[in-house]
Amino acid sequence: FYPIYKFRIRRLISYFRKKGKNIRKLLVIGAGEVGKNFFDTVENNPHYGYQIVGFLDDQKKTFLNGQYLGKIERLNEILYDLEVDDVIVALPKYADEKIERVVECCRQNAVKLRIIPDYFRFTSNKYALTMFASFPMISVREDMLDQLNWRLLKRAFDFSFSLILFVFVFSWLWPIIGLSIKLTSKGPVFYSQVRVGRRNRLFKAYKFRSMVSDSKDINENGKYQQATANDPRITKIGAILRKTNLDELPQFWNTLRGEMSIVGPRPHPRPLNDESHNSVNLYMQRHLVKPGITGWAQVNGHRGETSKPGAMQARIDHDIWYINNWSFWLDIQIIALTVWNMIKGDKNAY
Repeated sequence: FYPIYKFRIRRLISYFRKKGKNIRKLLVIGAGEVGKNFFDTVENNPHYGYQIVGFLDDQKKTFLNGQYLGKIERLNEILYDLEVDDVIVALPKYADEKIERVVECCRQNAVKLRIIPDYFRFTSNKYALTMFASFPMISVREDMLDQLNWRLLKRAFDFSFSLILFVFVFSWLWPIIGLSIKLTSKGPVFYSQVRVGRRNRLFKAYKFRSMVSDSKDINENGKYQQATANDPRITKIGAILRKTNLDELPQFWNTLRGEMSIVGPRPHPRPLNDESHNSVNLYMQRHLVKPGITGWAQVNGHRGETSKPGAMQARIDHDIWYINNWSFWLDIQIIALTVWNMIKGDKNAY
């Protein structure tokens, strides 16, 4: 009943706003970048139900097409002459004295005041306003996975889904894969490698061995050797495992242990992580969440070798987009796309 009630109320409000009713009139203090962006947002979203009656700014702004009403000192006069529901302060944070005068003037005229914090220029990330005791605090970035309830949901899904796979699938599939590896090449069935996880913690990530047992990760120049197309180190059965992503299945053990998630940024080996740390923009933000067996970058084709210019940056951009836009439904979509890629094959999987 309640969702239907909310829906009908919203439809009713939208109807009145289209008729020019239920519109709140705003006066904006400050016609700089913040104020202009706010104006554009209001103009492009009439369903919000706001109308800007004008701007006050100590510098004359001719580009406002008649909406420039004068200097900030005219605020008291404007509030007396015009019908204003809310005053929006869009001044830079160094204008403390002006903001204080605006606050006092609005208090005297019984007009609601809203202040847009001038912090967005530091980053394009989302913000959240919280209270710590009596102190209002602005978080420069706020992601859903910062909230305990969503982290618990993601962890519960990771654990239960992994456990189901171990009982009903891995119990018979792993012995088949292990036997195939042993019969076609010398060496162990499993392979472990130190990788970097959430908060830069190191852990051992497990895989089915897909390369010859004496292959080396670091070349004679001291650089990490990523797998390449037609890489001679990859075994015949290893090529199949890598093409179908079956070599990654042992990482569900890392998921049960809580070191990884089913979906998240792919964990990189430590040498590759060290190489990319200072050369790739915002690289370290991927360590805000647990690494994943699959991820948004991988289902969008950004997997495999990253030696080409911009390849690693494209991968990291997708990882950061995933972190900023995470939802439980997005994880389900990524898992479904991963299964589809396993069936049809991925040209970048080698």
